[in-house]
Amino acid sequence: MVISYRQEIPMDLQSILQTWINVLTKPGEAAFAAEREKTSATLSTAVLWIISSSIIAALLGALRSSVFSSAMGGFGQIVDLLPPEIQGEFGSIAETGAAGGAAFSFATIVIGPISFLIGVGIYHLIAIVLGGRGQYGRYAYLAATYSAPLMIVGSVLGFIPGLGGCLTMILGIYQVVLTYFAVKVEYGLSQGRAIVVVAVPVLAVLGLAICLATVVVGTLVAVFGGSQ
Repeated sequence: MVISYRQEIPMDLQSILQTWINVLTKPGEAAFAAEREKTSATLSTAVLWIISSSIIAALLGALRSSVFSSAMGGFGQIVDLLPPEIQGEFGSIAETGAAGGAAFSFATIVIGPISFLIGVGIYHLIAIVLGGRGQYGRYAYLAATYSAPLMIVGSVLGFIPGLGGCLTMILGIYQVVLTYFAVKVEYGLSQGRAIVVVAVPVLAVLGLAICLATVVVGTLVAVFGGSQ
């Protein structure tokens, strides 16, 4: 695994935002080819961006949990009309949900960078196995040019009930498309091989999700079926 240690020129906030906007609004090989040649295209830049985005996402998540708690506070007037034992259950659910949401949000500060680096490593290894030639650090930078801003955008969309989840799913699909271009440019792969690099992890995650769903459904059927 090759990691780039090129001397980099610090980027100011305006340059960073412009980089993110260019990549997100002009998807294609040309955008990533231009970013690939920058002196800032290093692992350290990628990690800095992902950590910063994770912190922003965590703060937005905590704010979202606070808003949720306030909404539940207004809902409490209705809960007061219910029997005491049911009131207690609703109160426990609200407190647990708010506290758990805030805790998970701040856990993003740690989980975000770690999952990003692992994900980049997986794509890097698959690309190398398929004959690609590229650097882990430079690919991490290319991936961070869209992963970092999309992490923030996804957190903002979380404030929109219902619709936010759908939009986040669309962003996820768009991120896969951007990953294809980044992989193809950095590792010099053909279209078919670049698609394979991107598809393998996605299919693996989908397969795991299906297996887990099957186990959960099977367990529920066994439990409720046996109780009858």
